[in-house]
Amino acid sequence: MDLWPKGSAAVFFLLVLFKFSEAQNLCSLPINIILIPENNNIGDIVTTLNAEDGVMAIITSQDPEGFFSISGYNIIADTVLDYETFDPNKPHEVNIECTKADSPPTTENLKIAVLDINDNPPVFEHSQYTLNVNELSKVDTSVGLITAMDPDKDDRLYYQLDSPEGEFNLEANFNPNILVKKHLDYDKVKEVTMILYVQDTLIGSEAEVSHTASTTIVVNIIDIDNRPPWFQPCTETEVGTSIICLMSGYNGKVNAKELVPGPLTLEPGPLMAIDGDKGRNDPIHYTFLGGNDGGIFQIDTDTGSITMREPVETGTIVLSVMAYQRENADQFATTTVILKVVDSSDFPPKFVKSSYEGFISEDAGVDSLVLESKTSNRALRVQATDDDFSNGYNPNLRFEIVDGTDFSITAEGFILMLKAVSPGTVNLEMRVVDTTNDESSTASLSVEVTPGVPTTTPATTITTSSIITTESTANTKLTEITTVTSQPDITSTTRPSTGGQQVKMGEFSSGDMAAVGASLAVVIVLCLVCIGLMVHRIKGHNADWKKLSEASVFQSKLGGGSGGPKEGVQYSNEGFQLDDDSGSVNGKLAADLENKLESGLKPQQRQKMMTPSAVLLSPSSPQADSSSLAETIDSEKEVKPILTKERRSEEGYKAVWFKQDIDPNTKEEVVIIPNTGEADGDHEEEDDSEGENRPDVDSGDEEGVSSDL
Repeated sequence: MDLWPKGSAAVFFLLVLFKFSEAQNLCSLPINIILIPENNNIGDIVTTLNAEDGVMAIITSQDPEGFFSISGYNIIADTVLDYETFDPNKPHEVNIECTKADSPPTTENLKIAVLDINDNPPVFEHSQYTLNVNELSKVDTSVGLITAMDPDKDDRLYYQLDSPEGEFNLEANFNPNILVKKHLDYDKVKEVTMILYVQDTLIGSEAEVSHTASTTIVVNIIDIDNRPPWFQPCTETEVGTSIICLMSGYNGKVNAKELVPGPLTLEPGPLMAIDGDKGRNDPIHYTFLGGNDGGIFQIDTDTGSITMREPVETGTIVLSVMAYQRENADQFATTTVILKVVDSSDFPPKFVKSSYEGFISEDAGVDSLVLESKTSNRALRVQATDDDFSNGYNPNLRFEIVDGTDFSITAEGFILMLKAVSPGTVNLEMRVVDTTNDESSTASLSVEVTPGVPTTTPATTITTSSIITTESTANTKLTEITTVTSQPDITSTTRPSTGGQQVKMGEFSSGDMAAVGASLAVVIVLCLVCIGLMVHRIKGHNADWKKLSEASVFQSKLGGGSGGPKEGVQYSNEGFQLDDDSGSVNGKLAADLENKLESGLKPQQRQKMMTPSAVLLSPSSPQADSSSLAETIDSEKEVKPILTKERRSEEGYKAVWFKQDIDPNTKEEVVIIPNTGEADGDHEEEDDSEGENRPDVDSGDEEGVSSDL
């Protein structure tokens, strides 16, 4: 014993002990606790025993039973393990016993835990959810919370909401609390259908989405009591986020001194109001607020019908009506009812004819008149009468087209074309209305729209007849224009008229228009030349007549008095009276003038008339029969004509100067020179004209005749 060192003895002891322990354990497990993922396959090996040859191993017990078995030294899974049915606090237990001949048995205890894997999709409790929210709810108002369940207990769920117009959204992708995100109006949106999605992986991550689920959410918009009643019919108008309904009121008429039975007929009627909150449709009541009816009318509280209690005389009656909610009188609206009191009528207005027929060309143009016939230029006119008037004329009639926008009727009854109309027949209905009581009647109107004149015709030849005008009539025989085109068997004849619509003959080229313009310019130049010549001739003619008129005045003063020249006083100038002096005023012109003057005098004046060479007239004692001429002369200035050899320049004289010692054989021309300026000459013309217009006035019977000769 002492040969063994102490350290060697210890090692030997351990080896013997290990050998004895190994001899006692016939089998062993690599690990006593094993983790197995769920959803395994049947027959999968859970673990393998470590055992000597000849050792037999069996499962003596397991909890729960029937989940595992042993084959040789392998522990086999006999079922599919599910984490969702597994209690994590109580794993599966399998007890194993190993035996061998001549050896004591060995037992092993195996614990098996099931691992959870993501093998289940999330699930909503219902396939569809219904939520309600009031209209006009504030943004971020919560509508509801809808969640899904995931059997995989360790999974975190993520949500996404699909709202058609973005009316709603979630508070967060992991918190499915649905919130209001837009202004909600029941009249615009009554319900919103959305889809709520859920998944067990983070939204937007790169991880593959394993499981998803969805459900349908219907949100009903609840109509709240936020609008008053609306009188009907009305026009809805949006102002900001609010909607109002505009209505101008009601109109009606009642006959004077007549009691109308039953509800009054109103336009637009009947009087009625509805709740502005159409989803609520609260009952409406009616009442009068006031007016000038004097208690003549009453209104039904429930229906709004207006009836009469007694007749009315005349005038216009205005009633104010209020409609309010029966349960909430704070929601109300008002309107007016205007009743016009009219005189009763026994006969409605009626057209003179029950039907009318008119014609118009396709190319007549907008606002053209419809004609009575194809060949006439007289406009068609419809007329109506009213038997309530003795002469049938009612000044309060209005014409209108019942249906149709192609034509209209003027107040005078003429038919106008409002827009281009294709060729064919247009059938219309006309109505005549008495504006005082709205009585009316109708008549039919048939308008034949004829094809227009072609505006583009290749190779056109126009043949015209002459235009004939007679003195007895101002009417012009119109030209018949025949248009022949290059196409065979096509001839267009147009007969223009002196009035009415113009007939279009087609388009002209710029060359044609230039030729017409040049021709007109030549005609205008010729006309101007002719006018210039005429003016020149007229001016020359006036100068000759001015000289003759001066001689006429002088002649009339020599012999125009009732008594002629004073007895014993006589003057002569043979040179001036020489008839064969054709080259001067003394000649032919003077003789003609004398004859004309004598033919215009009275018989007694012609008997006393003399042909002196010159007479000096004194203004001191004019005769009564020459007063008219004297007044004219005195109003201008006193004129003292004399016969003299010298020119005189004294104021107030009109002198005719004869050349001294005129030889009759020289045939010199005698020149008459007015002694005053241009202004006096003008007065002389006025005096001369008065003398010519008054041939019976004696102008020369004056006293105090003297001579310078």
